[in-house]
Amino acid sequence: MRSLIETLARQVESENRGSNSLRYGTVHEVNAETHKIRVRLGGTDEKPYLSPWIPYAQVAGALKVHTPPSKGQQFALMSGDGDFRRGIAIPMTWSDENASPSKKGDEHVMTFGDVKVEVRGKQLKLTVGGAVFDATDQAVTLSIGGTKMEWSDGGLKTRAADYDWKT
Repeated sequence: MRSLIETLARQVESENRGSNSLRYGTVHEVNAETHKIRVRLGGTDEKPYLSPWIPYAQVAGALKVHTPPSKGQQFALMSGDGDFRRGIAIPMTWSDENASPSKKGDEHVMTFGDVKVEVRGKQLKLTVGGAVFDATDQAVTLSIGGTKMEWSDGGLKTRAADYDWKT
């Protein structure tokens, strides 16, 4: 009888680990210094069911990117043996709370607060609040409010509400 109980206990543990090999949730806490997060996997607002602190995936080759997750961001927890402590958190896709900054297939867009970087074809556009830096293979333009400066092979043009200059 004892061996049957032990076998059943191992079976239950095995099934639990199997169901924990891939779980989905949202970021509850972030520690950017240790590159770890806690993911909310269920529960209530008053008593959330949280993962332990686990590392989150980042780009870490010749190109290194530091982008700490934000609270509420969707993640998948992956653990081959179902033990969260040996798992990794992988960023998920868009949601209603975190929509894509673009729907176009021919551009790459990155946003952070009031900063937006757009890359498409032969163009790089950087927007910081009301300031815009726009570079193409034909010209470089800097716009701030109503003032605009443009550099091209045709020279330098500057325009403002009270000023218009061209070299």
